[in-house]
Amino acid sequence: MWGGPFILGLLTAIAGVVLLGGTFFTSMVTIFFVGMMLVVGGVLEIAAAIRSRNESRSAFWSFMLGGVLTTVVGILTVMYPAAGLASLTLLIAGYFFASGLFHVITAVMDRYFQWGWDLAYGLISLVLGLSVMARWPTSSVWLVGTMVGLAVFFRGISMMSGSLILRRGLRHVEA
Repeated sequence: MWGGPFILGLLTAIAGVVLLGGTFFTSMVTIFFVGMMLVVGGVLEIAAAIRSRNESRSAFWSFMLGGVLTTVVGILTVMYPAAGLASLTLLIAGYFFASGLFHVITAVMDRYFQWGWDLAYGLISLVLGLSVMARWPTSSVWLVGTMVGLAVFFRGISMMSGSLILRRGLRHVEA
């Protein structure tokens, strides 16, 4: 009962290591996937606009313009993956910076229980955001691929951990 999820977690962790070994390839596949998802989402939004055209004019134009914009951005991302990757990297760096700044300010101002951990998280996020921005656009080559590889790797570790907890629980029930 626990062996299948453990093996799946092991294979997932190995896949994460492989993805980390080819961060540029991983980044390019990821940005292609993001672009295709934008195209699909945009087309579905256009379809929703067409379906709602008799109900509300404002909803029609909102869905239609949003769908066209999403579709165009998706097509451009697929056609020019390097530009899409550079844009995504800048967006992620901005998120790290803004999130880190928010955590630093709230931790210092509020001093809630264990605020030091949140302060440390904020400072690390600030440094990471500034570091990625300072090396942009060359950081585009490795950032997205590294993040995807780490996410897949730690998902595999999590699956293995969960299956071992299940194994321990099953042994406890049998005993």
